[in-house]
Amino acid sequence: ARAPRRIWTSLSDAIDEIHNRNASSLSFEELYRNAYNLVLHKHGSMLYDGVQDKLGSHLRDTVRRLSDTEDAGLLEAIGDAWSEHR
Repeated sequence: ARAPRRIWTSLSDAIDEIHNRNASSLSFEELYRNAYNLVLHKHGSMLYDGVQDKLGSHLRDTVRRLSDTEDAGLLEAIGDAWSEHR
């Protein structure tokens, strides 16, 4: 069995790939299995905290990017960010 930290690292990298719209090479079955195994082996808090930190970081990056936008283009930039998110 792979060490929990290494499994989380692979899941974290996959979240980045999904966020960057580069998920075509990912095996969602493998990702699910890895997440399930973390929970099964009592590392659910590592998974939960890691996902929370990772998503929080992506959201903070988005807010930082939006905060640099001029007022006139802010609404459009927010709409673009939302479209990218979906």
